[in-house]
This record gives sequence, structure tokens and C-alpha cells, in this order.
Amino acid sequence: MAQAKRAVSVAAKQAAPPVDLVQLATSTMGNRDLELQILQMFRTQSRDMLARLSRESDPGARKDLAHTLKGSARALGAAGVASACQSIEDALNRGEEPPLAALAQAVDEATVYIDSLVS
Repeated sequence: MAQAKRAVSVAAKQAAPPVDLVQLATSTMGNRDLELQILQMFRTQSRDMLARLSRESDPGARKDLAHTLKGSARALGAAGVASACQSIEDALNRGEEPPLAALAQAVDEATVYIDSLVS
């Protein structure tokens, strides 16, 4: 019994992958070529959007960028990126400086993971 509890505890502590491949496969109906194209586009887009968010000073434009990236992340199953984008939108709605470092970390985790899949 104690061993089973430890196994559950260890499993709970392990982080989910930065991209939900089951969700991706479902949305592409199992088309592996399409999955790879989507992963590669997201990898490029997420890095580009992060750079644009960092350079942009207009809060409205920043919200639009974060919202666009959030939608792409949700479609792909990149929950960490989507959550970080939501935090940015929330901060901007409150008139606060957005937490770009959290998004940078989430994008980095997702892109490193994607790199491991497509290389």
C-alpha cells in the first residue's frame, strides 16, 4: 500500500510534457506530416511572438499578440504557453507590467520539446 502511494506521488510530481501530443494527433486526425508542420510553425511563431511582445510598448498591441499566441498554444496543446499568455493578458488588463519571463520560460520549454520531436 505504501509503495502504491509513493508511485502515485512520484507520478503526480512529474510534469506533463509542454505539448499534448494526444491533443495534437486528435486535431490532425493522426496525420503525422501535418503534426510536424504544425509543430514547426508553432516553434517559429512562438519565438517570434515572444520577441514582438518584448519589443512592443502599446498595451493593446501586446494584448493582441498574447491573445493570438494563446490561441495557437491552446490549439496545439501547449498549456504552459497558453497559461503564460493568459497571465500576460490579465496583467495588461490591470494596467500592470506583463510577466514576460514566465512566457519566455514556457516558450523555451515548448520549443526545446518540439526540437526533440522534429529533429
